[in-house]
Amino acid sequence: MRNCKGYVYLELMAAFSVCILLVLAILPILEELLTHRKDIAVRTEAHHLLYERLTAFMDGEIDAVGQEIIYKKRSYELVWKDQGDFPGMIEGCVRYEDGTGKLESVCDAAKK
Repeated sequence: MRNCKGYVYLELMAAFSVCILLVLAILPILEELLTHRKDIAVRTEAHHLLYERLTAFMDGEIDAVGQEIIYKKRSYELVWKDQGDFPGMIEGCVRYEDGTGKLESVCDAAKK
């Protein structure tokens, strides 16, 4: 090991800078991934509520009246619309606010 005079401090700073750049590139991706993960759970709850209400409507247990549903401290709005293209069908939609604050809706139709 002759002549081992090197730039250890400079090499250490370069390696640290590369690590910082990698972390700064990964953090926004990780944050977006976590937000989408929460949105998927909320969307699944909305689907569950919609099909639960559509089934109850087809069984004659409830009427087609819009209502606000509070489920797991989250607010969902149930809206009913007549299907103009398909007589004898009614469309139910569940609206909710996702993690980014946008209004999303899940819709499906059922027989009257």
